[in-house]
Amino acid sequence: MENFKVFLDVSDEGIKQSLKEMVEKDYVLATDDKDCEIYLTDVHTKKSQNAVNMLIANVVKIPDFKGLSDIDGFNHYVVYNENDFLVERVNQALTRQFAIKNGLKSTDSSQIMGVRALIQMEGIASDAGNGIQLPIIKTYDVRSSKERNKLAEEMEKFFEMLEPLIGQQSPTFAQYAVEIQEELLMNAIWDANPKHEKQPRTIPVDLEDNEKVILEWGFNGKDLAISVRDNFGRLNPQIMSKYVKFIFKTGTQESHQLNDRDVSAGLGMYMILQRANILSVFISKGKVTDVGVVICLSKKKRAKNQAPKVLDIFHVDK
Repeated sequence: MENFKVFLDVSDEGIKQSLKEMVEKDYVLATDDKDCEIYLTDVHTKKSQNAVNMLIANVVKIPDFKGLSDIDGFNHYVVYNENDFLVERVNQALTRQFAIKNGLKSTDSSQIMGVRALIQMEGIASDAGNGIQLPIIKTYDVRSSKERNKLAEEMEKFFEMLEPLIGQQSPTFAQYAVEIQEELLMNAIWDANPKHEKQPRTIPVDLEDNEKVILEWGFNGKDLAISVRDNFGRLNPQIMSKYVKFIFKTGTQESHQLNDRDVSAGLGMYMILQRANILSVFISKGKVTDVGVVICLSKKKRAKNQAPKVLDIFHVDK
């Protein structure tokens, strides 16, 4: 990773020092913003002309998101961040971006899609007691919409299994995970699939082998990741831009200009980010869409609207 250059332009010294130490450990810290591949900044309007952008923002609302020009590569927004969460997340994001830069083969995509791309899984192998080995990764091939109820039950059982490790959590965390999983599965089964996108979600759908949806759960001892992947890659970057504006600017004078169907999807994204700490969207046009979330189960409890929030959007056309 020593040839992967990162430029750091952050005004908050508390964050800057910890980020600098992390970057210098695994990457080259560039001295010129024109000679770097990742640009870390908390200035919304300042971007490198050459680097793939990564924005770090200590703000209440996500800054303006201009669509394809912003989504071409990588953007990273942090709302209500806290330093340990931020450094950890940036490290994970840099690892993911490095993997994309080096063009992993489709058979070796675990660093850019799925739960391994969302949370730290490497180097934590351990016996957590109670017969539980970390990390935990569960993968399901979803071939019918009728499987959703069973998968919701399995998620509830999963939380029961994790209780010795994370303590007795509020039952709302399991409920949130089930609701997020349900939203992501419905989007992948119906909306992503051109054959089923216009069918009512009340009508069961069976999927062909090439249409199957991949659901993945991951737990590393503190964070729960959920990933849902389809084989169509039809989530349009411009529509994603509208979703972002809808999520973070609803109630303002700016019109989000969504039709009824898009409003429904925008509300789904809004619901997910309200319940999770990270919403990650990976789009490879015409090939794959991988939407993942992370719920931090070991962080100190605080008001929901003050919990650390991250929105990751990757758009890769290859």
